[in-house]
Amino acid sequence: MIFVAVALPALVLRSPSVARPKPALVMQSTDVRPGSMKEATILQGKRPYGEESRRYRRTVYRHADWIKHRSETRLLRNLKGTFTSGVVRSLLSEVFAVLAVTALILFWNIGQPYIGQPTPDNLLVLPGLPFTLSAPALGLLLVFRTNASYARWNEARQAWGRIVSHCRNIMRQSTLWIDTDDPTAQAALDELRQCVYAFPRSLWAHLSAPEKEPRFEQDIRAAMGEAAASDLLAAPHRPLRALSMLSTAMDNLPIDEKKKVEMDKSCILLGDASETCERIFSSPVPLVYTRHTARFLSAWLLLLPLGLYGAFGSNSDLGHLALLPTTTLFSIFLFGIEELAVQLEEPFSILPLEVLCNDVKAAAEGMIAAMPTGRRPEPDGLELLKSRYKSEMQ
Repeated sequence: MIFVAVALPALVLRSPSVARPKPALVMQSTDVRPGSMKEATILQGKRPYGEESRRYRRTVYRHADWIKHRSETRLLRNLKGTFTSGVVRSLLSEVFAVLAVTALILFWNIGQPYIGQPTPDNLLVLPGLPFTLSAPALGLLLVFRTNASYARWNEARQAWGRIVSHCRNIMRQSTLWIDTDDPTAQAALDELRQCVYAFPRSLWAHLSAPEKEPRFEQDIRAAMGEAAASDLLAAPHRPLRALSMLSTAMDNLPIDEKKKVEMDKSCILLGDASETCERIFSSPVPLVYTRHTARFLSAWLLLLPLGLYGAFGSNSDLGHLALLPTTTLFSIFLFGIEELAVQLEEPFSILPLEVLCNDVKAAAEGMIAAMPTGRRPEPDGLELLKSRYKSEMQ
């Protein structure tokens, strides 16, 4: 009976997903977003989890997603997917360890009547007071751990928001101020458009796994041409080289120098955002804090069955078997909090950086395409005042 109770949760966590529609039906459903976890589940026949699932968590919400997110059935839907959740499935070894300890405690304590008269001295139990006293400290550790990880995720998302914003600003200012009568204007704008896309794309590759290198090279060569792409790909620090190329492209624009100074402020802020991303990527939450929290949590949950044994009534087989699902749920949710912190700690592999880079590229192309023909840049403030003064004197 104890073996069945221990094996059942493990089998639930290991069990593949129910039968899914055929892959050919994926694109026919309006409820399936390309690149989403749902599409991956349909295509693979099972829900990916662990490291494999991170690329499917790069969610960009639209109106329909927010409606579903705050629907009345959200709690039941989330509860239904507890044992198929990628976070829960990645905790299989930790949860099974707690279950194994619980099973050993039950086997020893329940088996006492068969090997001798049970007494308080030979039962494996602990008083509940140590767990009551230590629970607030453990809760604070977990709260600080998750808050630190979420702060890293939020800072990374804000940094990429600034990157998108300032790339758009550079293109908006250049299309507004450029002298379209200059014979070099079109070539200069094309060069700037390429460099505006190359910077976020290079930063994305800089923060990604080495396996993404072939795709990065392909995208850069398609966007910039062979000569410029080879120069960028050969650089030891590609985001910095892409930013330098962007500054050079801005300097080549037929625009007044004062306005170039204004545009260069966006380049400075792009460099600051790049440094923020590199700092987050290269510096984890202090390892001493992470390891101490993990050790505290593991020891607390592994000893928890000893503290809960006495709370399940007399020495009855059926009564104490309820300890198995109880410790399972405790371990899933408490280990899950720590797992969430680990997943959020490195945010760049779960942020939709591809979507953001494509947004920059589309915005640059759209602003150039929307430029009116025959337009002249407006004179700056001093020239405008002079022209008005001359017209009034006449």
